[in-house]
Amino acid sequence: RWSDPIYGFLNGVFHVFIFGFVWIVYVLPWSLLILGLYRWRKWRRFRTQWVLAPAVLVFLMFLWSLAFYPPSAPQRFKSFAKTELPQNVKNLHFRFSGGGIGDFSDTYYFETTPDEVDRIIAEMNLAEDERFGREGMFGTSVSPLAGCPDFSTWIGAKQYRAWDDDQHWFYYVIVDSSRTKVYVLVGCI
Repeated sequence: RWSDPIYGFLNGVFHVFIFGFVWIVYVLPWSLLILGLYRWRKWRRFRTQWVLAPAVLVFLMFLWSLAFYPPSAPQRFKSFAKTELPQNVKNLHFRFSGGGIGDFSDTYYFETTPDEVDRIIAEMNLAEDERFGREGMFGTSVSPLAGCPDFSTWIGAKQYRAWDDDQHWFYYVIVDSSRTKVYVLVGCI
């Protein structure tokens, strides 16, 4: 679910160590339980299938998740930003990172109407970041996406932000002066 496959691969390598621990805690005891039952009851068939059953179940749940909840930009935006992307969105660009035990960070750029920008800001419960204007473009965590306009060139741009203490999610929205070009950063730490 990473836009950059190299970062996704490195995150996966890190997960190998975490899942190695899970193997010791869950898979090994399950395998020993199946082995003990088969020896005690003198069963002869389907031992391998029973040992692999939890892994097959997790794999089927993963496939179900991909089929019914694909990691598309509108789906992730709705899930993480807690609001819908505008119906009239144009020039949608995005970059996904994170997943598993890695911190999520999604950056979106799109163009829409000022009414939709106001709706997004209201539904995400964002407040204007006064520091953004005083410190220039350095007072933001948002990075411009490749192939998209650089918001540091926008005259009169404003940044809105919020922090969710309960779930440790942060939200940033940068809009141009016409309120039609939008950058959104949603992430967790």
